[in-house]
Amino acid sequence: MNRKRRMRVGRFTAVLLLIATGVLLLDDALHGTEHLLLLLKWWPLIAVLWGLESMVLYLVSRKSKGTGRRFQLDLRGILLAVVLSASVFIVTEQKHYLHLWNKVSLNLTAAGVDYGEQEGNSVAKDMIAYPVTMETRNINVDNINGDIIVQRGPVTDIGVQAETWVDQITGPEAEVIGRESALEISGDSTITIQTKGKSYGQSGKRQPRMELTITLPEDRRFDLSLRTMNGSISLQHVDAIKQISMETANGELKLDHVSGDIKGSTLNGKVSAFNVTGSIDLNTNQGNMQAVDISDAATLTTQVGNLSIIRALGKIDARTKNGNIYVDEIRSDLKAESLNGGITARSSLVAGNWDIYSAVGELTVSLPETGSYNLDGTISYGDIRNQFPEFTVDKKNITGTIGLGDYTVHIEGNSDLKVNKY
Repeated sequence: MNRKRRMRVGRFTAVLLLIATGVLLLDDALHGTEHLLLLLKWWPLIAVLWGLESMVLYLVSRKSKGTGRRFQLDLRGILLAVVLSASVFIVTEQKHYLHLWNKVSLNLTAAGVDYGEQEGNSVAKDMIAYPVTMETRNINVDNINGDIIVQRGPVTDIGVQAETWVDQITGPEAEVIGRESALEISGDSTITIQTKGKSYGQSGKRQPRMELTITLPEDRRFDLSLRTMNGSISLQHVDAIKQISMETANGELKLDHVSGDIKGSTLNGKVSAFNVTGSIDLNTNQGNMQAVDISDAATLTTQVGNLSIIRALGKIDARTKNGNIYVDEIRSDLKAESLNGGITARSSLVAGNWDIYSAVGELTVSLPETGSYNLDGTISYGDIRNQFPEFTVDKKNITGTIGLGDYTVHIEGNSDLKVNKY
């Protein structure tokens, strides 16, 4: 009497999960990276691999008829692998969760906050020198109310200076609020700087404004995470190891001579980036945006505001719901889109595909007379004005080729279209 052997589906998936966790953990330990965080992004692959394993085993069993194999889901093996991987992640990435908790706490605190203004009584605190080690790689800054300025200077430690403003009250009471509003700085490989404003006012929820100036050593690089609920964020001559993130609910984002891949957002405020070595991905709900001399990709997005990008060497993605777009000197792919506003794109070289669209607004492109690109333009209303003999205008369409036509310049809109020589 033959007993049917059971094949447990999920064992290979469990083994692969444990191997992946071990490899990422070993790589982080050897190179000081944080690749283990990829598990947060790619965990759905567990289900995909489990399904693929089931299909493969089923197909193999069909080709091997008579083996008497039966399938059984290995739930215990999968759960054990997931628990072990999760335990390793929780133990090794504690600083990641502490930072997330700080952000959640900041959100909860800020939800019912009444923001004080930069007026009234001012108390300047002495600069705090916080030591850094060779293992220090990350700096996280959380501020409820106030600007954050990060700069480099002739220091060996991180210098943090706060100026506290207390409005609506005066005298000894205001001085007490200023003195009791403090900074908390902690950490080693990841340094966390957090403001602790002393609440005051009739509601007890008014937060003093605390302006932070952070000075970094000139010979060191750090990855930065900067966050304020009400205030601007400014970076001046700052170099990151890899990346910088900035977030404010109400205030400007300003970058000047910064290196690193930068991601930032504000709900209400202007955005400017000058001389950035790296890529930028910046957005605002309301405010004009400007980027000049970007060495890599540039992504600017706003709901209401004008966009300007000049000399970005990587891909350009500029989008606004209500505003004009100006792009000059394009060296890669271009995506420009405005629902209500004109678009101007100029370049002495076409070295990527262009995709330009405006629902309402005049379109102007200035293209080189030499190169290798196709032009394909369509408008629904308005007129087409063309300076190139190589291009053909047929009613509301314009087409043509310069050189071999390696790239495509695609234009679509509903207003006038001007095609000029650069």
